[in-house]
Amino acid sequence: MLISVGDTPAKPVADEVLGQFIKSPAILRIGAGAVLAWFHGWPGAVSAYQFLWKEQPWEWVGILDKANVPYPHLVAPAAAMAIAAVSLSWILGFVTRLFSTAFIPIIIGGMIVAHRLESSHIEACALYLPIAVTLVLFGSGNVSLDFFFKLGQMPKEQP
Repeated sequence: MLISVGDTPAKPVADEVLGQFIKSPAILRIGAGAVLAWFHGWPGAVSAYQFLWKEQPWEWVGILDKANVPYPHLVAPAAAMAIAAVSLSWILGFVTRLFSTAFIPIIIGGMIVAHRLESSHIEACALYLPIAVTLVLFGSGNVSLDFFFKLGQMPKEQP
């Protein structure tokens, strides 16, 4: 292990990586993405598949129909697939700003539906909205595929 370089002591590599992880929005992004995938993304995608190809009834369609959303049989699978894609994007940190921007109207629509039905699920929507806005503003952080592929970073000027 490198102890020093000249008169400057070297920083331990493990502390630097952990510091980069804690200082970036990666904890928020990965945690929120995992929770979104576990409770909404994966179950929604599986139910959408069963609704579309196996023609099984799906509770989301009934909920959207009850809230007077037009074309609930089309909106529900589209929302489920978008939620699954957003959760995967957040977990991997891949084009996070784009998916977070696309997720904001879905969250607002979910809040409107939950408000119309006087559902307690409005709380989850209200929690995901500031997370999505934060990820739009700050990006995915240093521990992400965006950072690895240098997506969304300003190009350095050539001397």
